[in-house]
Amino acid sequence: MMPLTMTDHARVRRQQRAIPPEVLDYLLDYGHWAHEARGADIVWFDQRARAQLKRQLPAPQYRALEAKLKAYAVVDTDGAIVTVGYRHRRINH
Repeated sequence: MMPLTMTDHARVRRQQRAIPPEVLDYLLDYGHWAHEARGADIVWFDQRARAQLKRQLPAPQYRALEAKLKAYAVVDTDGAIVTVGYRHRRINH
């Protein structure tokens, strides 16, 4: 995956919402990408992505990150991460 830029807004939100940088990296590498109606892409950990990540990471490392796997990111058409957060309900796609 090509490295994406992060907007100032996304950087602040990542820090405010305590999303570790490695979770964001795993999200961009393993997450499910879907196109939104407004033109951006949304990325989240679906069941398949979680299973793949669980196979790749040592068990203690996965357990430490498991609570953070409700994270999502919105990526603009120019490749910039616009915002990040945690899902509180299902993402419809």
